[in-house]
Amino acid sequence: MKYLKIILPVFLTVVLLAGMLLYLSILTSPKNNTQEAGHDAWAAYGFEAEAPDSIDMFMLGDSESRTSISPMELFHNEGITSYCCGINSNILCEVYDMLKLVLKEQHPKLLILECNVIFSPFDWKDALQTASASVFPVIRWHNRWKTLQKQDFTSIPDYTGVEVRKGYYHSTYADPAPPYMMDRYMLESDEREPLNGINRRYLKKIASVCRKNGIQLILMSMPSIKNWTTEKHNTCADLAEELGIGFLDLNEMREEVPIDWNEDTRDRGDHLNNTGMKKVCSFLGPYLREHFGLEDHRGDPAYDETWTDMYEEYLDWIS
Repeated sequence: MKYLKIILPVFLTVVLLAGMLLYLSILTSPKNNTQEAGHDAWAAYGFEAEAPDSIDMFMLGDSESRTSISPMELFHNEGITSYCCGINSNILCEVYDMLKLVLKEQHPKLLILECNVIFSPFDWKDALQTASASVFPVIRWHNRWKTLQKQDFTSIPDYTGVEVRKGYYHSTYADPAPPYMMDRYMLESDEREPLNGINRRYLKKIASVCRKNGIQLILMSMPSIKNWTTEKHNTCADLAEELGIGFLDLNEMREEVPIDWNEDTRDRGDHLNNTGMKKVCSFLGPYLREHFGLEDHRGDPAYDETWTDMYEEYLDWIS
C-alpha cells in the first residue's frame, strides 16, 4: 500500500500528460497535407494521399533530391511510380522517421537515399526531438496555435491532397556555376570525408529497415558542384560496400548525365534546374528499369487519375 500510494499518482499524472499531448497534437496538426491547411512540407508529404501500395520507389534526402528527380518525368518516360520526400536541410534522423511513415501505407521495391544528407550534422538532441514528435506531433506543430481556425477544433487530420509534382521542386531559372568551382570539381583524391558516429548509426538503421521490409536500397549522389567532392564519394563507396548496398554517383558520370553547369543549375552549381533534371531522368529511368526491375504502369487504369491524367497538369506547373 505504501508503494501504491506513491506509484498511482505518478501513473495517473503520466496518463493525464500523455492524454493532453495527444489532444494538443490532434488540435495543432494540419488537417490536410496542403499548403492552405498550414502544412510546412506539403510537397514532401503528398504521398500520404496516394493509393496504398501504389508507389514503387521513394527518394529520400534533402533539397538535392527534390530538385534533381521528377517522379512525373520518370512515369511519363518509363512508367515508374515514385515519390520524392526530400526536404530542405534534412538530417538522417528525420529521413529515418519519414521512412517509417512511408511504410505505413506503401511497400516500395526501391529506396534511393540521396547522399548529401548523409553528411549533414546533427546530434542526439535532434534525434530525440524527431522521435518524440513522431509520437506527439504537437512538438513539431506547436507554433500553429497562432493560426488555429474553427475546423482545427472540430476535425482530425485527413490527408487527401494529391501533389501533382510528387514532391519535385521545379525551376526554369539558370544561374551558372563560377569557373573557380568548376576547376576544382571532383578532383582526384584518396582521402575520405569524415562521418559522425550518429550519422553512421542512423544510416545503418535505415539500411536495416529496408532489409526487414524487402526494399532495395541504393545510395545516389545527384550532380552538385557546390556540395559534392571526391572525398565524399570515397566515403559513400566505403559505406555501400560495408552495408552491402548499391552506390551510384552521377557526379562521376559526365557522359551519361552531361550536366552543363552554365545552363543546368538554378543557383551557381548547388541545385539543378528543369533542364538538369531532364538529363538526370533521361539516364535514370532506363537504369532503374534495367537494374531494379521496376514495373511499367503506363496503360494501367489504376494509375490513370493520379498519374496519366495528371501529367498534363504537371506540364503546366513546370512550363
